[in-house]
Formats: sequence, C-alpha cells, structure tokens
Amino acid sequence: MREKGRVRGYGQGSSDARRDYRDSLFSVFVENLNPIVDVDGLWGIFKPFGRVRDIFKSQRSGSQRSCYAFIRFATVEEARRVAVSANGIHIYGWPIIAKEAKFG
Repeated sequence: MREKGRVRGYGQGSSDARRDYRDSLFSVFVENLNPIVDVDGLWGIFKPFGRVRDIFKSQRSGSQRSCYAFIRFATVEEARRVAVSANGIHIYGWPIIAKEAKFG
C-alpha cells in the first residue's frame, strides 16, 4: 500500500486523544516544497522558529512537482512568526510559500 503522507510528532494514544491534542496546535501551510526534502529536514529547518509539535508532508514519490506540508506549532505567536519569517526562504533551491493555515 502506498503511503499518502508522513507525520512526525508525539501524542500517542486513542484517536480521541490525538484529536484533542491537535486541536490545541496552530498550523502553518507550506507549499512549493522541493520533493527531495523530508519530514526530518523540515523539522530541522523550522525548529529555530518555534516549538514544532508535528509535521505532515505530502508524498509525491519520484515526482518533480512541488509538495506541501502542514507544520504545527505550540502557540499562535510561533505560527504567525513562521508564516512571516519563513515565507520566501529557499529550501533545496526552491522558494517556499508559508502562511497561516485556514480551516473551514
């Protein structure tokens, strides 16, 4: 079976516990990611901006098309700081677009 995404984080337990845990996080949507960047690489890149709690990255194996990721932070201030500070930085030569995630 093909893996659709990879999540690195913590908060193991029942699905209800994870849902409650994630409701208290603040997400940044990052697009135009070079497909060679992995979750561990994203973790290292975004850790200086704030307390990264988990990361979901889309998987496009063997593709040269861009990928996207949701990076979750502990506070809204950290997420806003990342959205402003990281927008336009180059990761593996590709300029990323970072913005606060909007749901609903």
